[in-house]
Amino acid sequence: MNRFLACALWGALSLLMAVSGGIVAFADDNVAPVGLDRDKIAGLGLTAIPPDAFKDILVSGELNMKVATLFQGKELHVSIFECTPAKTSHRTRPTDVDEFVYVLSGKLILTEPNGTKHEYHPGDSLVLPVGYTGTWEMQGNYRALVVEAQKPR
Repeated sequence: MNRFLACALWGALSLLMAVSGGIVAFADDNVAPVGLDRDKIAGLGLTAIPPDAFKDILVSGELNMKVATLFQGKELHVSIFECTPAKTSHRTRPTDVDEFVYVLSGKLILTEPNGTKHEYHPGDSLVLPVGYTGTWEMQGNYRALVVEAQKPR
């Protein structure tokens, strides 16, 4: 993993810990670091998501999506998401978790319900708080590292 991506991931983890009120640590000699799969980050070996899973929010394009989980913990989920050019509206399906997104390839345009646009290119990152109801427009071969805070159980 390159140094910038590692710093971005660390920043996302720090932000998510602050947003979620912090993580309580317990001593456990069996806990070890989890390396993130370089091939999956590069878009290799991802699993296709059925396109009809999100047909209710599709505005334009085709949702040819692929995903791979890099880490699944008690309070954190880290994945790679990839999609062909498409636009989705989250007016009826708002985001249900806080998300940190680090754009690896392609371009992401988020448009708020009031019309304000935000463009993100490779190397850019953002935090999308729970409840976002705007649009996602993914251009090119869009791929991103996504860190999600888990819902309390």
